[in-house]
Amino acid sequence: MDLLPVVLESKTGRELKAYSPVFIHNCLEKCIGSYNGCSPLRNGNLIVKCCSVQQMTALLQCTKMTDGAVSVKIAAVSMRPLGARGVIYNVPLDISTDDLVACLASQGVKSVKRFRFKSSDSSELKDSKSVFLQFDTAVVPGEVKIGYLFFRVKQHVPRPLRCFKCNRYGHVAGHCRGKLRCSMCSGEHNNSECSAAAPKCPNCEGGHSANDKICPIYKRETEILKL
Repeated sequence: MDLLPVVLESKTGRELKAYSPVFIHNCLEKCIGSYNGCSPLRNGNLIVKCCSVQQMTALLQCTKMTDGAVSVKIAAVSMRPLGARGVIYNVPLDISTDDLVACLASQGVKSVKRFRFKSSDSSELKDSKSVFLQFDTAVVPGEVKIGYLFFRVKQHVPRPLRCFKCNRYGHVAGHCRGKLRCSMCSGEHNNSECSAAAPKCPNCEGGHSANDKICPIYKRETEILKL
């Protein structure tokens, strides 16, 4: 079952990923029992993959982690609203949003939204043939039916949150405590001031920009969002 990941944040001034993995594991098992996985985030928080809705509920209500000797105050938050998210493609533009909602409501879809894009010859936003679906179930179905047409559903994975100041993942520029980094060459200047001959990623130091999807750090952060 594809369940919501839960993010844990320390409220005691010390990042959770700085604590012993054994301590964290023991605290989690004491709180919710056996769980599916736990990973550190770049901002110091932890992301936990639960086995059931009951585990998620218990973890979201937890305010302290302790093994009897050490106690850590925490805040827990689910990463996204309950319910799987999917995308269908090549949906004819003459099918209105109202018709989409009417056709999909009985198939567990609670909200529908067409993606929009800017064409190369205009700054005006246009409707796309790709449609976002929010389900009231925890699992994305294999397909949905609209009229007499069937559409394969793929899991929707949002782009990882990346800071436009330091270009690290897990936070936004308004909360950034890092140095200014160019997304093109990793230098301490804005992108508009970059004159580097070759790109250098500020996250993995590879020969590409921070925007490039081939970056192993980007791929890792995307996999975390799939949890």
